Amino acid sequence: MKKKIEFYQSKINREPKFSILIPSWNNIEYLKFCINSIKKNSHFHNQIVVHINEGSDGTLEWIKEQRLSYSYSKNNIGVCYGFNAPSSLAISDYIVLLDDDVYVCPDWDLYLWEEIEK
Repeated sequence: MKKKIEFYQSKINREPKFSILIPSWNNIEYLKFCINSIKKNSHFHNQIVVHINEGSDGTLEWIKEQRLSYSYSKNNIGVCYGFNAPSSLAISDYIVLLDDDVYVCPDWDLYLWEEIEK
């Protein structure tokens, strides 16, 4: 079985501190919660890149509306491809892997950056 993956890179206006990779498989409500927490609770500007496995729940359409970078496979190709495919769209030197049901707390990325600088 040949795995076909489509890619879309959104316009980047400024350099992100982190590229956040999120694989998702028909889990749109949790994915929305996750992405909204990133937008709300990040200290820095970060790039969000989602891999959409199947997306029969409207995930692909919603990600397009959000103008986020994404990779997409019509069929579920698993979590390994789900992290590796979007990594090719990452533009930051620092990559964060998140599952689509994660909620990030306020300034999560500031604390992570402070540890990196140490």
